[in-house]
Amino acid sequence: MKTFFVTLAAFSLALFMGCQESMLNEPADPLLKGKDDLISTNMIKLNYNLRDPLYGTCCLSGRVTYSFQILNRAMNPTGLNEIAIHIYINSEINDMLGMMHLEWRVEGRSDDIIYVSEDGIVLLEKCYSITNRNDVILLVRYLVTTNGIGISGLNLAPLEK
Repeated sequence: MKTFFVTLAAFSLALFMGCQESMLNEPADPLLKGKDDLISTNMIKLNYNLRDPLYGTCCLSGRVTYSFQILNRAMNPTGLNEIAIHIYINSEINDMLGMMHLEWRVEGRSDDIIYVSEDGIVLLEKCYSITNRNDVILLVRYLVTTNGIGISGLNLAPLEK
């Protein structure tokens, strides 16, 4: 009978310990996480004068919002950082002549993976369509480094027919 109670107690203890929730195996403080877990979200304000082939000079205003994350994976080439970028542009174009026309809006999203060396810069070009325009597109040149994203240049490029 004594063996039965000891076995029952051991079985109950094993059952009790097995049913407890397991603890997470990651730091509770986000500052203790690795560099590859950090996602940086920033905004670039747009206020540029552009040369329009039909309307002369136009003004582009709005913003580019982007998320930037360095992915350090074991399979990455040595000396190169893999960067995941999500870009969202939301802007409008106004002609300087004040002509009456439908609204010209530029909106677009993109997700890219880019490889950049520690001291390097990568030029990323994106084309965005313009609502109510079928003759030009907005061409944006982004500079991507391991520290973030900037804009190298913007222009309206004619569509080839």
